[in-house]
Amino acid sequence: MVAFPRTLLSLSALLIDIASASRCSPASIEKPDLPGASILDIQAHEAHNYSAVSLGPGTNDGGHYTISFCNVTVTHTHPGWNDRIHTQIWLPLEGWNGRFQGLGGGGYSTGFGATYLTYAVAQGFASASTDGGLTTSDSSSTIPTDLSWALSSKGNVNWPLLNNYATKATNDMAVIGQQITKSYYNTAPKYSYFAGCSGGGRQALMMAQQYPDVFDGILAVAPAINIQTFIPAGYWPSQVMHDTDVYPSPCEVHAFTEAAGKACDRLDGVEDGIISLPARCSIKASDFIGKNYTCNGTQRTFTPSSAKVIDAAWSGSRSISEQYGWYGVNKDADISSYYIPTTCSTNFTCTSTGSDLFGTWIKYLVAQDPTFNLTNMTQPQFFHAMHSTIAAYTSILGTTDPNLTPFKSAGGKLIAWHGLADEVIPPNGTISYYQEVLKGDPHAHDFIRFFEAPGVGHCYGGLGPVPNSAMSQLMDWVENGNAPAVLHATKGYNETARDLCPYPLRQVYVGGDSRNATSFACA
Repeated sequence: MVAFPRTLLSLSALLIDIASASRCSPASIEKPDLPGASILDIQAHEAHNYSAVSLGPGTNDGGHYTISFCNVTVTHTHPGWNDRIHTQIWLPLEGWNGRFQGLGGGGYSTGFGATYLTYAVAQGFASASTDGGLTTSDSSSTIPTDLSWALSSKGNVNWPLLNNYATKATNDMAVIGQQITKSYYNTAPKYSYFAGCSGGGRQALMMAQQYPDVFDGILAVAPAINIQTFIPAGYWPSQVMHDTDVYPSPCEVHAFTEAAGKACDRLDGVEDGIISLPARCSIKASDFIGKNYTCNGTQRTFTPSSAKVIDAAWSGSRSISEQYGWYGVNKDADISSYYIPTTCSTNFTCTSTGSDLFGTWIKYLVAQDPTFNLTNMTQPQFFHAMHSTIAAYTSILGTTDPNLTPFKSAGGKLIAWHGLADEVIPPNGTISYYQEVLKGDPHAHDFIRFFEAPGVGHCYGGLGPVPNSAMSQLMDWVENGNAPAVLHATKGYNETARDLCPYPLRQVYVGGDSRNATSFACA
């Protein structure tokens, strides 16, 4: 064997590094062809040993990852729209798995940048995220609630940016990301996937509905479909609080939730702290009136006035108006976070802290006035607001077209799942949409499957186990034809594991340790 001098080996390694760096440069990246848009700028540089805490959409198995990648940022605009959109594409320097993955956002943002990108690159994907041109001030928060970008001025909706948020920017990201990936690796990705939760889940379904041939596989978690309805409807419990001047303490809200959980826990045959069959949980907050609960060591009594507020969150405004209202959340959801946000002083005087996610929508997209005083809104005004938002925004933001035939014809596969203890988006909205899909295509199960996740909160969290392998199962379906009979859910409370059932089947306890997946069956 010939031994090469150390200096030659070092020179060889240096030349490889130079070639790699040259490939990751604006001059080497081919300019994307994006119809209807103008590319303003391309930036590219290598990032070595970048470290960040990251996770995938709809997972709770994230962690701290260190990655090396080619960091490309493409800036583009739609002439006449006065927008400026940044799309990030991160390309693994080594170990690319041959696949592209587009990533969604959440709340009032279209992307979470490094929060999702780092995890995706660590899994070997060439990945992309977009800011949609939205000037959000809190894009790194769990659920961004800044909606100031939606108005060009008081009384005037910024329709181009709203269109970017609704559809345009997400498809632009996919087109740009796939072309940049091909340019960098000199070969197109074998498969393209999209993953998103909440607002990202809405983006996922939107791609299947409006751009059916872009992605081979789509993962839609807790999708924010019907956003124009359920978001303003989520303000209903706050409306009831202001109307009655009753503000239950967080402790009292928790006590109601705990009482409902105990009443409905065993509906699936086992007591495990999870309401697996919420449709059978007919208990109302008013059923607990007069019963005692303990708050910070002090015994108190459930009151009719507080029960009315709790029932507003559980039944939703749909109980008042089927035409303009919406579903409530299930009874094991943490309603103190968004639906009944209150705080109390030392003398136990409680007030509302404001429902930014829900109230912001009414301020910016209904009243179109950032200074609008929500606390002065009457019930007739609330339902007028519901009427207005449905009329104005369903066509652009609803994402509820049940006809997925073009996506099916393109060979696409879609997995959707929703936590039944979701504290933000009522899961009944997703269930209703899937029922419409099945009504239009009784064989839709061949390309789209929906799974309920008992005990799981919004995107993750809660007592129930999360299907962290959903993307892997989607890939197996797309690439090998292995349709998921169940979604394998792990890493739940107390190390629990479950197999999530394809709708309309649901989990039923069959005996054994409730922490094991084998103790449940789909029926």
